[in-house]
Amino acid sequence: MDPVSIASGVIGLGSSIFGAINAHREQKKMENLRRQQQADNKSWYNANALGDYTQRADAQMLLRNLRENLSKQNRVAANTAVITGATPEQQAAQKEQANSVITNTYANLGAMGQQYRDKVTDRYLERKSSIEDSQYQTMQGNLNNYSTLFNNSISSLANLASTAAAQKKPALS
Repeated sequence: MDPVSIASGVIGLGSSIFGAINAHREQKKMENLRRQQQADNKSWYNANALGDYTQRADAQMLLRNLRENLSKQNRVAANTAVITGATPEQQAAQKEQANSVITNTYANLGAMGQQYRDKVTDRYLERKSSIEDSQYQTMQGNLNNYSTLFNNSISSLANLASTAAAQKKPALS
């Protein structure tokens, strides 16, 4: 058998094996990165969608402003009641109005919180879908790469066997 043919076959087979090993390493890196992305996305979702919306900075600012405004309004109402001699019924009506503002504010805050959670959920699902699409594309690429490596290995072995068989046949005279 021709040493060049043997060397060519061995090199072809060796490069296929080397390529498969490197492809597997890269696949592992990509899978680890994808797992980290999935974990980060889930963690982000849990922190934003499942957390207490009233503890967000915008909600805290709204509640702080509400408390300050009601406090000012109550002082003005108390001073006005002293000056005008407001009846207890008028003072109770003033307090009922303040309670109504508080109730409406919390209801609006709840609605804002639900809208925020809906947006967070939508964004989470978009990210999740993107990660899954990436995973599918990688799997498809790996399938193609492995198929190509397998076919190249088979071709190298077939060429090597063909060359060996051709050299063993006696020449016809």
